[in-house]
Amino acid sequence: MLMKRMCISSPLGVLCSLLLLCSFSTLAVGCAGKFVGLKAVAAGQALVDSATETVRGELEGEQKELIAALVAKAKGIVILPEWGSVSFLYSLGGGNAVMLVRSEQGWRGPLFFAKGAGGLGLQAGITKTSGIIFYMNEEDVHYVLETGATLQGQASVILIDKEYQFNRTPEFFESGEVVFVGETQGMYAGVSLSGGGLSTRQDLNAAYHGVEDGNPEAILFGTSVLPEGARTLLDLLGTAESSVLREDDSIKTKKDETEVSSLTGSLGVSDGT
Repeated sequence: MLMKRMCISSPLGVLCSLLLLCSFSTLAVGCAGKFVGLKAVAAGQALVDSATETVRGELEGEQKELIAALVAKAKGIVILPEWGSVSFLYSLGGGNAVMLVRSEQGWRGPLFFAKGAGGLGLQAGITKTSGIIFYMNEEDVHYVLETGATLQGQASVILIDKEYQFNRTPEFFESGEVVFVGETQGMYAGVSLSGGGLSTRQDLNAAYHGVEDGNPEAILFGTSVLPEGARTLLDLLGTAESSVLREDDSIKTKKDETEVSSLTGSLGVSDGT
């Protein structure tokens, strides 16, 4: 027992004890860091899964043709899977949002946002909403990333829900620079001017994508590997876009064939039958 006490109290023993303590501390910090990272990845995946179901629901709903056409045209989208206490776009309440953008390689993302209080402009208030914001111009996409605001003050905005979207011409939908499609409840009228907006969830973005500091530009426009957990969401958007492009090509082909047939007929050229 005396020998043990002497060993610990000796300079060498103290040094050994300190090294052992540091090793345990480093291990504990490392484990804690990994746990926090795994927790952030799980939280990010839960948001992606929720956003995927929101997109799937819109693409399989009554206005699926409109949604697919918007996907094919949009430069970027923000998905609102679970927002409450909001006032249409301009004053969206607290919640989470997921952004994806179109690149030359296809759809990229997701980028996670948290939504604070506040907003701006004329409002049609709601207590609960979920849906998709479509941005038709790259300028508006970059504006969201740079400022955190959901839209620029001069942007032309169209709001669509089940009651609102029927009996509208294609030109009506094409006139919007920012289009919101979704479910809303608890309507009221109001006007508000206040601050606030989107802020990137740096912890989730960094953990989910493995990108240092969760840099939005690197995630959306860089060469980072697309996360496997977002594959279903990205494929949904890609498939919707492809279906619209195929339909457009089919319509163009039929139009060209009709024009050729009409031209040959007017020239008196026989088709050989």
